[in-house]
Amino acid sequence: MRTENSNTVATGADALQGPPGYEVGLFAPYDPRQDTEVNHMLYLIAYDISSPARLRRVAKTCEQYGARIEKSVFECDLAPERFDKLWARLQKLVAEDEDALVAYRICKSCAAKIESAGALRRPDQRLMYCL
Repeated sequence: MRTENSNTVATGADALQGPPGYEVGLFAPYDPRQDTEVNHMLYLIAYDISSPARLRRVAKTCEQYGARIEKSVFECDLAPERFDKLWARLQKLVAEDEDALVAYRICKSCAAKIESAGALRRPDQRLMYCL
């Protein structure tokens, strides 16, 4: 086994064969400008939570629905009903007088125009093989 870009990769006899240019355990190349595959609506969820215990619960909840792109920012591709469920769960976790929670809806055509630079990494698309 070798490690590349913080990802564990099987090599030699342990490596499985995938499409040309891909290895099991590596992320697929991802360019957000070419990604027009937002299946539903893209939501950008950000929060500022004052209590460490509430902060952990909010983060764990968001991890079930999307990908972390910053410490308190998640990108979620969700159907409206699924977003409503997430939003209801989050509202139960935050203290209205102490915390801040916001969700921005980003349509499919606008999601294709998202740009990022520097250390910010948008979620990679992963290839997964089930045997």
